Amino acid sequence: MVDTAPAYRYLQERLGVDVKSADAATELASLGVDSLSLLEMVFEIEEKFGVKVDEHTPTPRSCGELVALIERLAAAKSWLRAASR
Repeated sequence: MVDTAPAYRYLQERLGVDVKSADAATELASLGVDSLSLLEMVFEIEEKFGVKVDEHTPTPRSCGELVALIERLAAAKSWLRAASR
């Protein structure tokens, strides 16, 4: 199971809103996230969580989709690390 706290903490720090109180369906655009800031966030996520976002990954449009993306990438990274032991 992946710890979701770091993903929520990142979004809260980055967006300046309490995303846990926001609905998972809350559109990122309604929180002031435009295409450029989303791209910047993807680069930050790659660096902060040590993951790689594939160019074919669908663009997250909501808080829930972005958190799910972080969780999925972190889980895959953990699985790969465990499998290589």
